[in-house]
Amino acid sequence: MIIFQNRNGKLVELKGTKEGGKYFDYEKTIQNLVERNLGELLAGLEFIKSEYQIDDLRIDSVAYDTEKKSFAIIEYKNVANAGLVDQGVAYYDLLQKHRADFVLLYNEVKGKSLKLTDVEWDEIRIVFISPFFNKFQIRASNFQGLPIELYEIRKYDDGIITLNKIETKPESSSPQHTHKTGTKERIRVVLAEYSEDDYLAGKYQTQMPNPQIKDLWFKLKNKIIDNFEKGEFKQKKKYAGFYSKEDGSLICTLEAARLKIKLCYTTRKNKGILSASKFVRDVSNIGHWGVGDFQSEIKKDEDIDNALPLIQKVYEEKIRSGGGFPSSGFTSTGYTVS
Repeated sequence: MIIFQNRNGKLVELKGTKEGGKYFDYEKTIQNLVERNLGELLAGLEFIKSEYQIDDLRIDSVAYDTEKKSFAIIEYKNVANAGLVDQGVAYYDLLQKHRADFVLLYNEVKGKSLKLTDVEWDEIRIVFISPFFNKFQIRASNFQGLPIELYEIRKYDDGIITLNKIETKPESSSPQHTHKTGTKERIRVVLAEYSEDDYLAGKYQTQMPNPQIKDLWFKLKNKIIDNFEKGEFKQKKKYAGFYSKEDGSLICTLEAARLKIKLCYTTRKNKGILSASKFVRDVSNIGHWGVGDFQSEIKKDEDIDNALPLIQKVYEEKIRSGGGFPSSGFTSTGYTVS
């Protein structure tokens, strides 16, 4: 990847190594840089605590995803031969076993009253940030669908920093994962998978949409799929979501009720993307399962047509903020940070 800077209409290549960019001398340098600029580098994440120790593990950074309503653990590497699967499985297991501890930590740091039931525990993720990952680490990050994300961080002249998410393809969709050493089972991780049919049949919730609303659900879903090629549909326990294929950020969520569909646009009031109207209401201070500060009720076909332009606004904002210049299988974003 070659990085250019526009200087009075002339593109100047920023100097780095043959691999593209310069490495960092210490892991702590990367950690300090990311923690100070977390919201800018990884949209939706807010920093909670550095060097958090629980059991016999010390976590580099704990973060909370305000969009997905879940926790993220961030680890920093400055060597290419460090193992990822063992550490990723261990941290995933730690988060699941100590849910109350992480919620308590969040409340203590942020002065809020988050509840265990407010967190989407099937959305937790483990993020590794390093100047370089070798092919074995990249393949290992696919370990049977384990929620591991890899980001390569590089620096250039003039304070330019690039953070590139490595796109990988899962090798298995099996929800059960066992990591073994010899013949002894060490850790068993279960990643929750939810069925759309079961959701609409009321298996995960008390409300079940009537036949008309169920038909409307599929119309809305198909319209979104047809109109937004960089989004993908995922069924969760309390809602369905459309996610950006590029960085996994949420575009909108659908929550089925008996007589309507609650469509949440996953943007915050302070971003100025949407505003309240007759069709859109502000739910920032109202309890809801969907993600975002704004919501529309879908009760008829006309509502779908009214919602699509609003989804488009959020979609464009998500793709733009997660975009940049793709190269060699990476989604790249450049920042100038201090």
